[in-house]
Amino acid sequence: MTFKKWGIPIIAMTGLLLVVAWMAGLFTHKVAPATLQHSASSNLNSFTVSYTTEPVFESIPASIKAREATLVSSQILARIENIHVRAGDKVTQGQLLVSLESNSLKAQLAQASAMVEASQALLTEAKTSFERAQTLQSDGLLSQSELDNTAAYFYRLRSEHMAATQAKQAAQTALDYSKITSPFSGVVVERATEPGNMASPGQLLLSLYDPLTLQIEANVRESLATQLALGRKVSIKVDSLGKNFTATIVEIVPAADPFARAFLIKAGLEFDPNLRPGMFAKMMVENGSTQVLTIPLTYVKSFGQLDIVWLLKNEQLSRRFIRLGKSKGDQIEVISGLIPGDTLVLGEPIGLKQN
Repeated sequence: MTFKKWGIPIIAMTGLLLVVAWMAGLFTHKVAPATLQHSASSNLNSFTVSYTTEPVFESIPASIKAREATLVSSQILARIENIHVRAGDKVTQGQLLVSLESNSLKAQLAQASAMVEASQALLTEAKTSFERAQTLQSDGLLSQSELDNTAAYFYRLRSEHMAATQAKQAAQTALDYSKITSPFSGVVVERATEPGNMASPGQLLLSLYDPLTLQIEANVRESLATQLALGRKVSIKVDSLGKNFTATIVEIVPAADPFARAFLIKAGLEFDPNLRPGMFAKMMVENGSTQVLTIPLTYVKSFGQLDIVWLLKNEQLSRRFIRLGKSKGDQIEVISGLIPGDTLVLGEPIGLKQN
């Protein structure tokens, strides 16, 4: 009874302690903590950290605009009969855009044409009479006063004929204005009215732009704008498209904005079907250079939010936590954690265990 009372608990406790000791590695061979020595036979790929000179770009807010854009309006007062396009439609030069009512204009043209024909008939008769009077006067059969009256009548009819001809041309021009065509090939941006409305001179009907003439416009501060010149290449970022473009400066407005203290810079863009007028963009202008530490991406190992590299120093390898910046191609900027001259090795060395 005494053995059962005390022996079984002691045996159970002893077994539990042995299990705990085994799980703690008491019965396995241990390696004392140490830094792995690097030998020449390990053939580790190494990289020496050094400064690289890179340009510094200043980001300037900009917008995309069309160099060739127009507001289509009527030159006469007439009711709109039909509008043949809508916003977003592509048009070609000379294509019919808007038709205005032209019945009254056609009647005016017909009336003017009839007046021209009538004045032409009278002018022909007066010319014949004038030439006859000149012959009679030279033969002494007609007085000078009668010749003068005939000449005055002829000249008056000739002037009336010229006025009738001009009136006909004006009526023809007004009739031509009833058909509004596209001044160039482009895209319709806005349709500001509908058929049935009255179109008055100067009233906006449509707006167009040429997508082949898009350019970037930005207000650049004085100190930076004075360093720019025509023909210089600048980089353009359009965040909404996730694309970068190259533009060429084509115009520098020679007067600064007195309120913003900036110059308006215009740069031409190559055609891209995704670009639209009014889109937001950034003009990246180079403004000096700086020295940065960059290393190949292959030397960086990431664990969640942490980035580490393997550093070789005094023939010893160690882990180094680093803070990274922007990447460019297969290189990435190191903000902190390394200094010039540090030697990195590629990957985790075999035999080095992490705690």
